[in-house]
Amino acid sequence: MGREKIHFGVGIVVGLVLAALFFYYFAPRYITVKSGGVLIKQDRWSGRSWRFLDNEWKEIVNIDQKWRRIDQSLREALHVPAGGIDTTSALNMLRQRYPVLKDVTDNELLERIKLVYSKEILCNLYLKNFLKLEQESKTAKPAEATAQK
Repeated sequence: MGREKIHFGVGIVVGLVLAALFFYYFAPRYITVKSGGVLIKQDRWSGRSWRFLDNEWKEIVNIDQKWRRIDQSLREALHVPAGGIDTTSALNMLRQRYPVLKDVTDNELLERIKLVYSKEILCNLYLKNFLKLEQESKTAKPAEATAQK
């Protein structure tokens, strides 16, 4: 009976070591992906993800919302015109005119359009506001100098 317990104990230890080696080398828990200049770490076991920002891993939080109602409310509040554009045909025309876009999927292309357009609009608004403030400060300084004399 003593030999069987020893064999059982050795079998458990060897099994645990083999399982640990298998999971460490052949089935890694984490996978690291570089997507669009951002480093993302995904946990294969739990499905959680982290983004590498400011020299640390920050968890990516998934928000499960019904975004359709919220988006519609925002469109109404911002007075965004609801155009009846056929997105598929518009994207096809865009791809015909610019051949570099042929290999990009519809969703990726729409995301890039959104990113480029919003970046241009926001940068232009910021720079316009900055120039306006600079112009106002230049016109206010001569008025202050003449008031002090």
